[in-house]
Amino acid sequence: MDEAPTRRERKKQETRQALEQAALHLFAERGYEQTTVEDIAEAADVAVRTFFRYFSSKQDVLFGDVVTDRVTRLRSELSSRPGTETVIESIIAVMDNLDVVGAEAEEQILPRLELMRHQPSLTTRYLDLINEMRLAVVEFVAERTGLDPRSDMYPHLVGGACAASWDTSLMLWVSSGGQLSLRELRHEAFEALSAGLPDPPARSRRPLRA
Repeated sequence: MDEAPTRRERKKQETRQALEQAALHLFAERGYEQTTVEDIAEAADVAVRTFFRYFSSKQDVLFGDVVTDRVTRLRSELSSRPGTETVIESIIAVMDNLDVVGAEAEEQILPRLELMRHQPSLTTRYLDLINEMRLAVVEFVAERTGLDPRSDMYPHLVGGACAASWDTSLMLWVSSGGQLSLRELRHEAFEALSAGLPDPPARSRRPLRA
């Protein structure tokens, strides 16, 4: 059973959430470029040095725990899936577990991606995060199948299908103003992309070049 967070941990979580909420409010009200770190700290009623204990930049606070924690959880939950499942079955189960849906998604994800859509400079960090998730899947598939990702494409094909399904479903969901089902969009995208994947080979057959 998970232990309850300590008072200190709760306080840190509350401060981080306050900074994220203040940033999102100011970005929406003033614009991303017009909002400074000092503005965010003041709105959250903390010192600027406190801001930098939690975030390295404005861009970092924009994506926050709602995204970055997903990478850590993705690795952890994939590694704990039973070995009797196929890699595709494990990935589908974990992606469902990590879904942020309903009011939580509209509150946490929609404003971030809406802002990114109107602020192209933020796209780089978003793509970095998508790639981190892709690499986590590649590592899992390689470990589970025994394939070497340096010489076999299968882990990369599965990871690429995951990354494309996340990106495509998020973009369509944002375009709909959150009216479509994010989970259904992702399911549809991943099923379409993974349907053509063959069963993984028993092991890599491509020798590495010196």
